[in-house]
Amino acid sequence: MTPSHSELAAAVAASRSWYDDVMALHGVPVTVTDGLWVADGRVPPFHSTVLALRPGVDPDAAAEAIRGRQREGLPGGGIADCFADLDLGGRGFEKLFEARWIHRASPEPGLADGWTQLADPRDLRRWNELHDYVGVLPGTVLAHPRFRVLARSAGGYLIGGAVTHQPENGDVVGLSNVWERPGTDPDWLGLLSIVGRLHPGRAVVGYERGTDLERAIAEGFAVVGTHRVWVPNS
Repeated sequence: MTPSHSELAAAVAASRSWYDDVMALHGVPVTVTDGLWVADGRVPPFHSTVLALRPGVDPDAAAEAIRGRQREGLPGGGIADCFADLDLGGRGFEKLFEARWIHRASPEPGLADGWTQLADPRDLRRWNELHDYVGVLPGTVLAHPRFRVLARSAGGYLIGGAVTHQPENGDVVGLSNVWERPGTDPDWLGLLSIVGRLHPGRAVVGYERGTDLERAIAEGFAVVGTHRVWVPNS
């Protein structure tokens, strides 16, 4: 099946919504001008500073958004090239990574052995430590209406996790930060079952690369676009 533009647009919109809410959790204001989303402060780890929200964004404007921060003494950060059409290689940037946007029809709700939704900040702290995500999801995320932090346990031990984020608008849910402890087999079937239960009737979107992308495709996700992240040359 050929991916539709609407599926790619839905994935990008869900990612933008995640960024809006994560920045709000950290008190970082954002601005959007001519398709460029820019965080006006220090972003949490693993997050870009600039998002290109539509095709055909001016690459010079994207590069200048980072250079302007550097002149102000702030970390430059990355540029999320959501439609993979920015030519930044000749503008002092290098590709940090390339991934694929993915989309899947709503999963069937079902039993998800070992999977639960976190509610205790102490459990979230342990989750963050094991996922190397300290400094990204504060305790207030547990009460946020659009986030669900999911944990997979076995024998009383936390062995994996993921996060869902349901945008305020649209009919999809974003799935990200899927992880498992070393030596643990992934459980996409159980994960999708709890996602289907928590977000009934919603298609699932996100982006993955490498082995994680292969696993997602094996569980019914389709590739709908390319996502790149650029950073200033060191």
